[in-house]
Amino acid sequence: MKTLALLLAATAVLAACSERPQSVGDYRGKTDAKPYEANFGGDKAKWEAALRARNQNQNEYKRAE
Repeated sequence: MKTLALLLAATAVLAACSERPQSVGDYRGKTDAKPYEANFGGDKAKWEAALRARNQNQNEYKRAE
């Protein structure tokens, strides 16, 4: 009984070491779009200004005035 358990444990350990790499091939995935391309027409400065304005609306010091 003890040898059977030892044999099963050894088999499980050795089976875990023989895992093959899981790759799809040369697929690199879809490239991500810039966050300002969708809603701001690619204008990064306009996106940054809107982001700054949104952050100021969430500023507790500015809201308390």
